[in-house]
Amino acid sequence: MKKTYNSKGIDVYFEPKKCIHAAECVKGLPEVFDTNKRPWINPENSEAQKIADVVERCPSGALTYHRKDGVSNESHDQTTIRVGEDGEFYVVGNFTLENGSEKLELNRAVLTNSNETDNPPFYDKSLSEGK
Repeated sequence: MKKTYNSKGIDVYFEPKKCIHAAECVKGLPEVFDTNKRPWINPENSEAQKIADVVERCPSGALTYHRKDGVSNESHDQTTIRVGEDGEFYVVGNFTLENGSEKLELNRAVLTNSNETDNPPFYDKSLSEGK
């Protein structure tokens, strides 16, 4: 379930099932992303551009945003795919993911080719943590 956090200049969206806990958000802008507070995302605490820059570092696409200040939302001229050390695929760029009858328009994702995850085809970091 996607959660929304609003401010005047930007809305931030979070999809918990996609999160791999890379902590790019918390390290990048702790005044906005603080897992010890509720709500844990407070976009009023920084500028829209700074928030957008940090959200775009989220490798899984669990965090996305919508700019309300007239600046364009995230887009990519080229799509790149990198294979991670656990066999996961890091995809950055605008693409359509077809999963059965579901079509998702994405710009970032961490994908797996395993059926072991509860959220296929999205990578579940907890599967590799027991190694």
